[in-house]
Amino acid sequence: METQQQQFYDGIKLRGALQIHLLDPDGKILEKRCVENTVVTVGRSWVLGQLESVNNTTQVIGYCAIGSVTTAPTTADTALGGESLRLAIGTFVTTGLTNNPPSWQAQTSFSTAQGNTTLAEVGLFNSSASGTMLAHATFTSFVKATSNTLNISYTISG
Repeated sequence: METQQQQFYDGIKLRGALQIHLLDPDGKILEKRCVENTVVTVGRSWVLGQLESVNNTTQVIGYCAIGSVTTAPTTADTALGGESLRLAIGTFVTTGLTNNPPSWQAQTSFSTAQGNTTLAEVGLFNSSASGTMLAHATFTSFVKATSNTLNISYTISG
């Protein structure tokens, strides 16, 4: 009976964390955040739909958005609280897919001309506008000025 129960509870739990670095013109780190995130319900549903034909689309989690709202994320979220800018993810690191637990990392860089505002949230999406949110994180806000660049490394593991 115990083995049967154990098999019933066996599953994949998606979780994630991100590292944020705000850099000055010389590359010196001005702000650094390491934040755990919430993998939202619509994102988990989207991932499961990819296993069959429900969502079988060419869309992938390919966009990182930044925003300004500090309200803690919930699993019911479908968008950022106050999105400022969304960019295509620049680099995917998939070498961790064979680890236990497996992991995937999305890296996005925002130039001096992008996202210059007070920042307090990050999300991963499958579209350049609207689309499905996979994960959402908030952090203590900081201001990104025009002289700064912003690098985000967002890791999801199962």
